[in-house]
This record gives sequence, structure tokens and C-alpha cells, in this order.
Amino acid sequence: MKPYELSLAEASSRIKNGSLSPIDLAESLLERIDEIEPTLEAWVTVNGDQVRKEAEKITRMLGEGVRSGIHGIPVGVKDIYFTKGMKTTMGSPIFRNYVPGVDADILVTMKQAGGIVLGKTETTEFAVHDPAPTRNPWNTGHTPGGSSSGSSAAVASGMCQVAFGSQTGGSVIRPASYCGIVGVKPTYDLFSRGSIFPLSWSLDHVGYMTRTTQDAHIMLEALTGKEKEWHPRIHAPKVGLLAGYFKENAVEEVWQGFERSVAKIWGEGADVEMAMLPESFKLVPDVHKVIMSVETAAVHEDIFKTRGDEYRSYLRGFISSGLLVPATAYLRAQRLRGQIIQDMRNLIGQFDCVICPSATDSAPEGLEWTGSPAFNSPWSLTGFPSITVPSSLTEKGLPLGLQIIGIPYSEWELLEIAAWCEDKLGFGTRPIDPRGS
Repeated sequence: MKPYELSLAEASSRIKNGSLSPIDLAESLLERIDEIEPTLEAWVTVNGDQVRKEAEKITRMLGEGVRSGIHGIPVGVKDIYFTKGMKTTMGSPIFRNYVPGVDADILVTMKQAGGIVLGKTETTEFAVHDPAPTRNPWNTGHTPGGSSSGSSAAVASGMCQVAFGSQTGGSVIRPASYCGIVGVKPTYDLFSRGSIFPLSWSLDHVGYMTRTTQDAHIMLEALTGKEKEWHPRIHAPKVGLLAGYFKENAVEEVWQGFERSVAKIWGEGADVEMAMLPESFKLVPDVHKVIMSVETAAVHEDIFKTRGDEYRSYLRGFISSGLLVPATAYLRAQRLRGQIIQDMRNLIGQFDCVICPSATDSAPEGLEWTGSPAFNSPWSLTGFPSITVPSSLTEKGLPLGLQIIGIPYSEWELLEIAAWCEDKLGFGTRPIDPRGS
């Protein structure tokens, strides 16, 4: 097995026991990128020389001890995270040559834990809608999702073990689901968003993607500085099944796949009960749209005045509409948001978690549309943590995901539940070779 094929847990263990050096891991990942990047187009920037330099430095320092489970691990970084001395384009020609003088706060934390910036992954324009060129490793005729498209494709194809994304609507959970990997969107303010180009400041979340739930646990340890023993969950969880809105908006194949997944975990002992959505949940799509459009317009207003013609069509229209929303409508949306949060907290608090499909559909064909965030935006709006684990394949061989949601700051418990589900669903993990699709 080549180093790039290892999970994060396996690579971390080998670095710790001395059977794998960070240099050898970095070289394997760089070779993998050289092999399949022309097919997938997942990266904006990969500075191989800098990666090797950092890997060599960390290798020399291993005698001083391993700082965390990501010590010596190269990490993909979505191209809205500022990276000191490395180009950060935000997926826009306006910033095609922008090189920040600082790292995003979360990357400072990552580096302190021993992680290495492998490179910058493709994103939709300003992390909104208009797609990047990245292709899905499972079938290159399909999107990997957006806006964290490059990160999801890179992890799924073996170009890195872990990568950062971000979510304002559904841009961690959906692309992770489309690419058959694990996606973690933590509680809204668990991680600093400092020096990450904003889309909508009250909706933006730092998130990340890995190949397994154990890998996700290791990343959470490194980023929080808290060590938690990794062990299999003994007791089956009490699960609330979300239907209604989710059943109505899922394509038939997705809902059928979800029902099969529910049947599996129920058969393995999970206590599954229907979770009735509160009346306020009906307001989620409109409330999310108002808040996001106004905050996006505010972020871009000054640039838009002078360089609006350089924006792509969807974002240009979205900003224009946001500039027209009255302040009273925005304030009302924020008030209604508070009611939704309280109602959903009361509902989810009755269970260990609630579950629903990770996306309305499998990865759409073509690269013009990155898919609907409808099943993810409720948890971006409320700020509640959510995790997706791969659950099954469609008839066309595209992955489907199971989305697991909890109350704020329940990430550790959610990961235990996600690991239990991962085991019972038995999807398995493997690097994908997109050249054969």
C-alpha cells in the first residue's frame, strides 16, 4: 500500500512509530496529485517545494515528540482560507494574484498541531454558486458538489487524507456526500473564521473532510487541542428520523436509499423514532435566503460598485438582489431564526441525534450545477453540528450519504454515533482512480 492510500489514522500511527516519514508521505501525495490532477482539476495551487521543505523540517523535529494526530500530515485548504505567502484567489479573477500576509486563524492552529498546508483547493466563485472546474472522482461526468469542490474530490481520490472546506448553505456536507467521504460541519462558533474570506458572517462555518470517522476524530482533536480516547460506541443510539420536508424534497432513489440505511441501523439495535418537525421549520428556506443575500451583498458592496462586471452571472444577481432587501426584512429574518433554533434544539434534545439524507439527490450530471443545499442549510442556519457518512451507492454507482445532526457542541458524541453508523452501514472506504471512470 502506498502512503497516499493510507487513512489519516494509519498515516499518523506510522509517523508516530517511525515507520513512515512526513517526507515520504508528502512525496507520495505530490506524486498522486501529478497523476490525477489533470483529470480532476481539484487544486488551484500546490507548492511542492514548500511542502517538501515543511515536511523535511517536521521530520527533523520528530525526536522532540509528536504534537498531535496530524503531525506531519499535509492538509488540503479551500481557496478562501488566507495562506501566508501562498496565493488565495477565492475562485475569482478579481483576486487571481492575491497573496495574503497572514494565515487564517484555523491554519495557525493546524500548523501548531504539526499539520502542513499541501495546497489550495478549488472553490466556486467566492464560495457561492458558479461552479469550479473540478470533477467527481466517482464519475468525472458529474459534479463533486460545491463550494468545497476541490477539497472533497482531493480527499476522495487519495490526493490528501484530510482537507478544509466551509459551509454557508451546504458546502461541506453535500460535496462530502457526493464524493463518498466523511464531512464534518461543527457548531457555528467552535472554530475561528478569522482571515477566511466571508460569504455570510452569521452563517459561515469552518468544516473539514476525511475518509473515515476515526480520521475526523483525529482532526477534531488537533483543532480543539483536546485529546479524547477513540473507542467504538457500545450502546446503539436513540435516533430521531426526520421525514416531512426531507421526504418531500428528496428524489425517490435517495429516499429509498435512506430508508434502507435506517432499516440497517434499526436492525443493529438503534432506537429509531419519528421526529416531528416544528411548524417554524417551514420558514427555514426563506429565512436562510434573506440572511445570506443581505450579508453577502454587504461583504461585496464596495468591490461590486467598481468591479461588478467581473462577477459571474449568478453571484452578480444574488448580490444585486441582496442590496435591495430592506433592513426590516433582515431583522425579521434574524428574529424568526431565533425561534427556529429554539424549536429545533427542543426537538433534537429528545434524542442522541436526528438523521436525514445528506443531499436531495446524488451528484448531478455535468458541471453547470453543484446540487441543492436544501438538506444542509437548516443546520447552517441554526449553527447545529452535522456529519455525513457514506451509506450506499445509487444504481449508477454514485455515493449517497447519511446526515447526522446534534445539538450545539455535541461534536464528540456525534462522531461516536457516526462511527457506529459507519460500521453498521458497511460502506467501506477506498481511494478512487478517476481515470477509469
